[in-house]
Amino acid sequence: MGTEIFIPIFYMVILTSAVFLFNVIIRFKDVLIDKGHSGSELMKIPVPSSASDLLKQADRNLINLFEFPILFYAACISIYVAGRVDEAFVLLAYCFVGIRVAHSVYHIFFNGFVGALPIRALFFLPSWAIIIWMWFRFVQMM
Repeated sequence: MGTEIFIPIFYMVILTSAVFLFNVIIRFKDVLIDKGHSGSELMKIPVPSSASDLLKQADRNLINLFEFPILFYAACISIYVAGRVDEAFVLLAYCFVGIRVAHSVYHIFFNGFVGALPIRALFFLPSWAIIIWMWFRFVQMM
């Protein structure tokens, strides 16, 4: 056991790439097909407020995938380098990826709220707990 921890990392890279490609497709659709914006206007980060909700949500989700999951990548690589990879860490990593996939799908396509609380927090909070658990478990093993 050891390199198995890189498979969930690979899936996170696939998820990030898929959200990126979806973002590009939506931007080009708005520019080339809908002709609602100029190309230079839609290529700005973040997208202009006049962009579609779908594009704004996809753009924000892509940004999210370069924020919090960095702690996941760092945890997995640290666990591997320290030679501490075991079935529990691999399972936690897969759970993190699964929850992040659900978070991305919900964030991009639905993104509802209950009062001021975004429902996607129900996906974010468990993924956060998994990362904290991975880090605490890793530090305890040192």
